[in-house]
Amino acid sequence: MRIDYAWSEPQFVRQALYDYEVGPRRQRQRLLLGLTLVTVLGLILINMSYRGFSFSIWDLVLIAAVLCWYTLRGTLLTWSLGRAYRRSGIDGVKLAYEVDESGVKLKVNQAAEQSWPWSQMKRVVRTREGFLLYPGPMWLPLRHFPEDVNPDEFAALLQRKVVDYQDHSQHQLKLKDDF
Repeated sequence: MRIDYAWSEPQFVRQALYDYEVGPRRQRQRLLLGLTLVTVLGLILINMSYRGFSFSIWDLVLIAAVLCWYTLRGTLLTWSLGRAYRRSGIDGVKLAYEVDESGVKLKVNQAAEQSWPWSQMKRVVRTREGFLLYPGPMWLPLRHFPEDVNPDEFAALLQRKVVDYQDHSQHQLKLKDDF
């Protein structure tokens, strides 16, 4: 099966957000978020203990800053991914994936072909809009699949070939419709 498409900013942002939300580093990111919140709570409690457990304006400022950060972190992430894409110079880069029984092959802008046998594929994550293949992530968007290819049959091929197959097709991106 051959999948051809050109990179665009919305595609890049979607792929990066899926990688962020359901990819292999998601547990580490959740742990980091929890550690950050526990650290801030500890700072507030330590400050309060020095003042006899009374609130000060600085405690409220710190709480407001954390709530603001927590509320805006998705928007900031989307903005930073879009900015990274615009600075990267990959706008319009043409990708051609060839997926068969032997592995995955990729041509970028008709350059030399790179290939990965299935033994090098460590993980596959199925999302609502495509497949992420690791190492990578390599993004195979469903909307660029040939019409004669059934995504469920393709998923079955990936399940047979890659040990760590994860189905997150019910996962909804936390993304506004402008991307």
